[in-house]
Amino acid sequence: MGTIKIDEKLLGYMSQFYALTNVEAKDVAEDDENIFFLVYPRTLRKAIINNGENVKRLKERLGKNIIIVEYSEDLQKFVYNLFYRFGVKEINIERNGDEIRISVGVDPSNKARAIGKNGRNLRTSKEILSRYFNVSSLVVK
Repeated sequence: MGTIKIDEKLLGYMSQFYALTNVEAKDVAEDDENIFFLVYPRTLRKAIINNGENVKRLKERLGKNIIIVEYSEDLQKFVYNLFYRFGVKEINIERNGDEIRISVGVDPSNKARAIGKNGRNLRTSKEILSRYFNVSSLVVK
């Protein structure tokens, strides 16, 4: 498992997320276009109430897409939550000793978005998963 490193900038994102949603973020990750907020189980609905108005405000304030994912200690459910917006069709998890390989089948029309430009979404998703599980490989099919 990877280490979780949160710098001042990411702490600021978490603080603004809480101020707007009144929901505590468990973790946050960022790429060039997106900020991923990981929330505790059973708090996602609270974070997106009012048709996601708070999320829209946060997007305007931070200038990036906001993606909220509900954390789960169950790896299969966590992967599903992470790729939900791409229409998950199947999840295969292969454990080999301490290493975990994951392949996620998504709706074919969303495959390119799930991978992201130059693999950005896939890299960030693997980074998030690796913070909590010993994921050695993540593939979208």
